[in-house]
Amino acid sequence: MNVSIKELEDLVRRSDEIMKHIKTHIFSPDGEKHFKKTFKIGEASTLIGRHPATIREAEKQGAINADRTGSGNARGFSLEEINKARRHFNTLPRLGTDEEAAVLAVQNFKGGVGKTSIAVHLSQWLAIRGFRVLLIDLDSQASATTLFGYTPDMDIDADDTLLPYFEGEQRTMHYAIRDTQIENLSLIPANLQLYNAEYMVAAKHDQRPIYSYLPQGVEDIKKDFEIIIIDPPPALGMLSINALVAATSLLVPMPPRMLDFTSSLQFFNMLHETLEEIQGHFGQQITYDFVKLVTSKKKQRTSNERFARAEDDILELARKVFGKEYMLDSIIYESTAIDNAASEFKTLFEIQGQTTGYKSYRMAMASIEAMCEEVLCDLLASWPNLKSRIKAA
Repeated sequence: MNVSIKELEDLVRRSDEIMKHIKTHIFSPDGEKHFKKTFKIGEASTLIGRHPATIREAEKQGAINADRTGSGNARGFSLEEINKARRHFNTLPRLGTDEEAAVLAVQNFKGGVGKTSIAVHLSQWLAIRGFRVLLIDLDSQASATTLFGYTPDMDIDADDTLLPYFEGEQRTMHYAIRDTQIENLSLIPANLQLYNAEYMVAAKHDQRPIYSYLPQGVEDIKKDFEIIIIDPPPALGMLSINALVAATSLLVPMPPRMLDFTSSLQFFNMLHETLEEIQGHFGQQITYDFVKLVTSKKKQRTSNERFARAEDDILELARKVFGKEYMLDSIIYESTAIDNAASEFKTLFEIQGQTTGYKSYRMAMASIEAMCEEVLCDLLASWPNLKSRIKAA
């Protein structure tokens, strides 16, 4: 069979038709994503930072309103109402005048380690808790953008990405920031054409340091956010280098499988060499508030046979060598719940009812939330004023 360029063009057209069909059926009736999750009074109390009785009293006074949802006509609070309550009680988590936004890069130079899933789940979790979050999709594969309900190269043009900024056509990154279906969560999307930025940055290396684009862009916008999360490409290129220099902290997903584990070890070697070269050549000092490995995509073992124990052995070794200083306690397990949600362009936080067994859903949710709690704890270490206000709430 011979396939010409013209026939490949037809293949692209057919692929676009499939994507349009998928979006129409998943996001019907308007083809757009909506965040419809409601929170029971106990959940709302935790998120708002006030006792349930206090929230009920505010509801009686008309400061907030509960919705009637479900077949049982149960009462629940939308995220919009929860944020209204936070404003009413002054419990929105906002930085002090002497505190700066955190810039967290979720990075590994190997693909398939759960990088994008972690970045998107973490950004949503933090936004649901009231933080102003920006997710920067810096990967031309645009998986994070897709999880927000967009079809790259169909819904997203090159001008919607950071390509114009890297080309010098835009002076700041403000133009690319867009709201999402979750209040407090913004997105800078990506598409395939963003890959051209790799060449643009490299071609201009004699005019401007290759690492300087994203750090400057982040500096210009960070006053509008508490947390900026970057999802870079799974390779050591110009965009990844920019992400590594712009970041104030790193989160490194690491599946406890031998090839992924050794690849993660190589990541630190390449990271050290790259940053050392930047510091030596450009005189740019680079430090991180924290660098943490997170165990990702671990299989839930039910057998004692040799291969079933291999991941446990690798994980035990990693914890022994890296310790709590460089490794989160939480484990992100391989999960049909996460996979099923992703098949509908969703995360666990967007599921209305379980798309898989309840046990699988709860285990997946528990592992994701444990990871998010640990990351937040590390972030708060750099924000003593905000930490004390949250503790007092």
